[in-house]
Amino acid sequence: MKKTPIMLGIALVVIVSLLYAPSVIPANVGWTISGQLDLKAPPLDICASADGKWLYILSEGEVAIYSFLDDKVVNRISIDKAFDRMLYLREDNSLVVTSPSGNTVQIIQLELVFATSGLPYKGSERAPVTVAVFSSYQ
Repeated sequence: MKKTPIMLGIALVVIVSLLYAPSVIPANVGWTISGQLDLKAPPLDICASADGKWLYILSEGEVAIYSFLDDKVVNRISIDKAFDRMLYLREDNSLVVTSPSGNTVQIIQLELVFATSGLPYKGSERAPVTVAVFSSYQ
């Protein structure tokens, strides 16, 4: 018999505390600026590579390729000044730039090029290099 009033009291305390508890706990968001990039022209569009290593910045007449690892623009691709939108295609590793005024779509295929100048080598400096990728190795 004594358990019923105690259980009711506990249930009442829980219900009242739930009604008066704040529904949202206030929190602050911390942030820092990790870098800033000064461009030659205003950016029209941006997109990132699938692996998150590169940022492609479209401005009038060029696409600047920013490396997060190096914290700088590492390359620039010259394009027509009419292009004003851009999309990254993960499947093809390519950029699609569009020009509504010229009714044009251009696909830019991106390739990773290894710089070998200054590295030691054996044999002819102009010898072809083959890279084999074993993606289904078991």
